[in-house]
Parts: sequence; structure tokens; C-alpha cells
Amino acid sequence: MTMRLVKLAVFACMALVLQVARCDPRESETRMGFDDGDLNTQSLVHTKRGYSLDLEHSISTEGVVGSFSSRGEVSIDFERAKPTVTFPTKVVLNDAQRAAFQTLLSQNGFYTVRAKSQPGNPNSAFVMASVPVCFLVKNRFREELSFHVNDVGHLISIEFRTPALSPSECANVGKRVIKDASFSSTGSVAVPIDGPEVPRVIAAASAAKVAVPPGVEPVRDENAPPPEESQSFFRRYWYIIVPVLVLLISGGGDAPAAGAAPAAGGGAPRR
Repeated sequence: MTMRLVKLAVFACMALVLQVARCDPRESETRMGFDDGDLNTQSLVHTKRGYSLDLEHSISTEGVVGSFSSRGEVSIDFERAKPTVTFPTKVVLNDAQRAAFQTLLSQNGFYTVRAKSQPGNPNSAFVMASVPVCFLVKNRFREELSFHVNDVGHLISIEFRTPALSPSECANVGKRVIKDASFSSTGSVAVPIDGPEVPRVIAAASAAKVAVPPGVEPVRDENAPPPEESQSFFRRYWYIIVPVLVLLISGGGDAPAAGAAPAAGGGAPRR
């Protein structure tokens, strides 16, 4: 009976050793760590209803920004699935501004717009964008403005979208006389989007090893941790094997059955 118990204990210990050998705690940590984390966060910009930007414009010569005046409001709505931009007021240049545009056109000057980065905060910095006047005149004052915002809705850049012209084309446009300076404006909003998922780095222990030619010492990274010492099977699972050996040694054989007759001796003595 004792021998049977010892055998059962040996089988149970060997099964436990095989189970431990199959389970790698580092793999469990990888599965329970980064991969299960919820990295999809709701952008704060979609929780805001929207706001209005006070857009200002200026006429500049040779890249020098002049004085700014109010151009009108720009309404940005974040409530829809795709944010929208509307221009409530149509921009029409007066005679003085049209004359300034005519002068800039002959000098290949720039038209500049700006707005506060944080609407409602007068102390916030301005965000500006410029475009050559000849681009606007060639396109009959049709413009497209793209407003780039961060995750909390603050303005970080303004982008002018007009067809580009070569210097020779701008020189030909510069000879035109501006009769009508009525802007036709459209706009869009560029909001932050989630970047690509960070690739999972393979652990050094599980990375594929490159074969090194005989006699060549492999080059190791100075910042890499020292390689782990390879341990034998007994060294890794000694705490399981030793008790099994103790049971085998101290178990002994099966005890004789109670009441069993002693071994038969020789024949009965002669009388």
C-alpha cells in the first residue's frame, strides 16, 4: 500500500513539473499587461459644442506683416460627427483695401489672416497664415481655410488652400486691374486622430537568435542586460524533485500481511 502511495505521489509531482515547464510567467504578464489596456480615449474636442473665432486680416508687403483689422467671425461646430466651419459674414473689400490689394499685386505681396489660439482668452497667442495676393486674384478671391485644433479645441494652425502659381504666372496676374474683391470662403476643421498602434517588442529571451559562424564571437549591445545563465532541469525544479526522492528512499517495500505463516523450515525431526 505504501508503495502505491509513493508511485501516485511521483506521478502527481511529475505532472506538476510538466505544467510549470509549459507556463512562462513572462508570457502571462504580456497578455495581461499592455494588450488588455484600453488605449481608445474619447477626444475632448468632440465634447465641446463649438465656438466662434474673431478672424483678422492684414495686407503685407515683402513678407512684413502690417496692421490688422477685423475681417469677421468664423463659426466652428464640433457637435456633428464631422466638424464644420461657416462664415456668417461675406468679406467684401472697400475701395481703400482694394487699392492696397492692387498695390500688393504689383509687388507680389502677401495677404495675412490671424486668430487667437484660445477663443475668449485675450492673452493667448495669435495663429497666422499668409498667401500671395496673386493666388487669390487668379482664383477670383475663392479661398479655403483649414483650421487645425488640438484635443481640447485650441487653435494650433491655419492653412490657406489656394491653387499655387509659378512666378511667371504671378507676373501675368499682376497686370490685372482688381474690380471686384468679394471673397468666397469655405472652411474645414482638422482634429487630432489616433496614431498607429505601438508594436509589441519581443522579449530578448524569446527573440530569434542569429547563427554565428564558428570561431566568431557575437557582438553584444553595451546597454543590453547580461544574458541569463542557463539552468539545468534539476536546478530549476529541485524543490519538487527532492521531496519525491525522499519519499522513494524512505518508503521501503510492502509490509508482510498480518498473521502470515512463517517460512517453512526443514522436515520434522526424527524421533
